[in-house]
Amino acid sequence: MTRKPPVARQPAPTTTDDHRRTRPVRWFCAQELALLADDQNLLNWLSDRSSLTGRIRRLGGPGFTLEVVEENVEPVTGEDRRHLDCEEPEIYVRKVRMSCNGVRLVFATTRVPSHTLGRHRWLGRLSDRPLGEALGDRDDVTRTPFEYAWVEDGDALHADVLSGTDIAPLGLWARRSRFLIQNDPILVYEVFLPGLSQLGSD
Repeated sequence: MTRKPPVARQPAPTTTDDHRRTRPVRWFCAQELALLADDQNLLNWLSDRSSLTGRIRRLGGPGFTLEVVEENVEPVTGEDRRHLDCEEPEIYVRKVRMSCNGVRLVFATTRVPSHTLGRHRWLGRLSDRPLGEALGDRDDVTRTPFEYAWVEDGDALHADVLSGTDIAPLGLWARRSRFLIQNDPILVYEVFLPGLSQLGSD
């Protein structure tokens, strides 16, 4: 069982393109995560700094699939500006869904500022290749510590994650981190679906 973090919600809503009112997500560090998440298997997944894709492949075997949900240019958010140090009005966004044997496990979003994409154009040509595998082939990549969040219906990340599914959990755990490729930043969000904890642990 996973406890819902006892945090106060911010009163000011934001608005998505479909005019739904959404709340900003509160992010916190690993020390808080250990106090709030009591599913030890899920906690292990959330805190693991190895390749998420590689681990799912090992445990799921040939049933692993990666679906590119969307590749688009979107307006830059305040979070983008704060984490990516970007001044441009738009940003490249790639959204993917990882599944195993038809069970959806992780929804991941990569946000790439134009100055990073201009220096690393391969980021826009990944197709269905996992980002983690592409980054793992390089020796010029560093990653910041994870931040974590409990994502509920009405939170900014929630609608994308569950779109087109019949999954209706009360909330989902998410994490984010920044990768630096030769000091050029990208921001990666990973939302963990209920099926992941059932995949087991290695």
